[in-house]
Amino acid sequence: MPDLEQTYDVECPHCHKPFSAQPVAGRAARYAGFKCPHCRLFVPFERIGDQAQAAGGE
Repeated sequence: MPDLEQTYDVECPHCHKPFSAQPVAGRAARYAGFKCPHCRLFVPFERIGDQAQAAGGE
């Protein structure tokens, strides 16, 4: 489960535009993620897991 208080840098897999956001909580872990402010696509946290690990590891 993502830290809901942390802001993540995310690149939307649909429009490929970067944005920073806090994750939106869902009823189940699979519903936790981000809403792209550009195209409004819901991006599940699992989709950006590699991005978040890469950003946190540097």
